Amino acid sequence: MNINEAKQIRLVEYLRITGHHPVNVRGYQYWYLSPLREERTPSFKVNDNLNEWYDFGLSAGGDIIELGKYLYKTSNVSTVLLRISENAIGVPGQQLQSRTVRPCPVEDEMENVEVVDLNHYALLSYLRSRGISEEVGRTYCKEIHYELRKRHYFAIAFENVKGGYEVRNPYYKGCIKGKDISVIRYNRDVIQRHVCVFEGFVDFLSYLMLHKKGDYHVCVDIPTDFLVMNSVSNLKKCLLELEQYIFIHCYLDNDLAGQKTVETIAGLYGIKVIDHSKNYYNYKDLNDYLRGKRR
Repeated sequence: MNINEAKQIRLVEYLRITGHHPVNVRGYQYWYLSPLREERTPSFKVNDNLNEWYDFGLSAGGDIIELGKYLYKTSNVSTVLLRISENAIGVPGQQLQSRTVRPCPVEDEMENVEVVDLNHYALLSYLRSRGISEEVGRTYCKEIHYELRKRHYFAIAFENVKGGYEVRNPYYKGCIKGKDISVIRYNRDVIQRHVCVFEGFVDFLSYLMLHKKGDYHVCVDIPTDFLVMNSVSNLKKCLLELEQYIFIHCYLDNDLAGQKTVETIAGLYGIKVIDHSKNYYNYKDLNDYLRGKRR
């Protein structure tokens, strides 16, 4: 078995034949008790669409080769391939084969992409429906236009540190020009002692609205920088950025992924981390709290 053949193996099926079964399945997300360490709450996730894993307790992840290195405690790829091959003996190939062929990302088909100031009434109306004012929206977001399969579309765009954009409208959520975290400094030339961490930019904008309203039950009344993960899959990049701060305020979603992400950050930075999600525990996320939309 070579590397390419190993990578065709479906992780979910490989975990099954090695004695690991999901505790929770949500769409293409499979949650396990980590096969790499002892735990009571599942924090090991497999994305069955991408055929990749991530262990929130270790802040590590990747493909089946990287998993094998952890499982078999070796950095020798030949040894990993041998162990994978041994475990796969006798299992029909169609069972082991990854069920998903990764489609070409829709973003790769976009043409004539143009980024302008946020002014379109439909996008501003969408923000208002989420409780975000035009002023806040225009300050931190742009408007992006693009053509896809000969049709014209437009959406709200939120820039990340790579120069890519998180893209959102009522019907689409994606990323153009590369996914990464977003960092917003309170003062461009000075790193603050405090930073607030959000899963997505709508939650960041929601925080700004709550702060303007003086909601210090949830917000902090001190100068802070802001870090938007733009996906919990960006956790490694997030952890590197957080090293610079004395206090880390987490405003993640009240779901399993959010909880595990906070646990991972707290596991690394200890008492520096304050989990604010308990202040809106009756709500899925910060935007639902802003809108008064209970679970």
